[in-house]
Amino acid sequence: MSMPSSVLNTNIASIVAQRNLAGAQSSLSVSVERLSSGLRINRAKDDAAGMAVASVIQSQLKIAGTAHRNINDAMSMIQTAEGALQETSAMLLRIKELATQGANDSMSKEQYYFLVQEMKQLMEELKNTAGRTTFNGNNLLGDFDNSTPTGDQVEGIRGTPTKGQNGPWQFLSGAGSNDYVQIDLIPIWASRAEALSKNPSDDDAGKGGGYGGGSVKVGALNALYVRVAFLADPDNPKSIPTGEGYDYFSKSLDDVLGEGGGPEDAPEVIPTGGGYGDEAVNSNALSLNQLVDDALVQINQHRSYFGAFYGRLEHNIANLAAQTENLTAALSRVQDTDYGAETSALTRVQILQQAATAMLAQANAMPNVVLGLLKQQ
Repeated sequence: MSMPSSVLNTNIASIVAQRNLAGAQSSLSVSVERLSSGLRINRAKDDAAGMAVASVIQSQLKIAGTAHRNINDAMSMIQTAEGALQETSAMLLRIKELATQGANDSMSKEQYYFLVQEMKQLMEELKNTAGRTTFNGNNLLGDFDNSTPTGDQVEGIRGTPTKGQNGPWQFLSGAGSNDYVQIDLIPIWASRAEALSKNPSDDDAGKGGGYGGGSVKVGALNALYVRVAFLADPDNPKSIPTGEGYDYFSKSLDDVLGEGGGPEDAPEVIPTGGGYGDEAVNSNALSLNQLVDDALVQINQHRSYFGAFYGRLEHNIANLAAQTENLTAALSRVQDTDYGAETSALTRVQILQQAATAMLAQANAMPNVVLGLLKQQ
């Protein structure tokens, strides 16, 4: 660019120096901002495409973090339910021990009564266990209601809650709408018919049953409660006679009280225990020992269900942790400041700023040449 050799009104050299100084100061400001914030992208103008990519990754990280907490909540819920079932197993094992002890014809009627009463109290505690096993107000094992006798049962037992949140519980475990975990209610006191039918309080047919695929011994605990309540009733004229403990504990109730056995005043209708087993088979065809065994199987199946979910959720947590690690690394590559490169750029622009300042001073002094010419006139 050619310029007049000696002009006063327009100092082109000063304008050029000012432009370069402004550019150096702008670059210095960017470097200082990046180094002080630790971010390469502080606003959209720094890298529009990179900002968009970073925003998407940040969203994925937020979802992964929240999903991680969701799964931890699910694991806590499972631990609460499984812990209660663990104690339930211990009580059933004691009932099994008592049932075996009772299959002994040498005991007196009073001794039978005391033995069965302990079994009854254990069953009552099992009943209470289901009611108190909650997590943030959600009943995890169903409730127990004997307020409405039905059919030929000694006591009407409903094992599935009819109000409140009673499952299934769903936990979002990722960004997708189908990326969730569902845990079903385990109504341990439900009869077989009730457990495998649609929940009457739920209009969504997909939420019926609540057994996560079913249980082959579903309803056993329900039937066991009915049998123990029948034997433990002090006013029951069919209570265990002296010297017949083996029959009452080790044979089916049909065999004991039916035709050809038991007291003459055997009932015309024998309690069924809520429809345990297939429709053609009820709890009267099983001995007390068999009912206890089946109740143990039922509880162990429920524990296995929760245990399988817990193992699955552990893998989910591990996957989310790995996903978070990789997404964080990707976000760092996109938006974080490279301090090695940025400090080199800072040094460069600092030198340019100093040089531009010096050259601006020189350019501003150039009009003095014209003044020298005027002084010679």
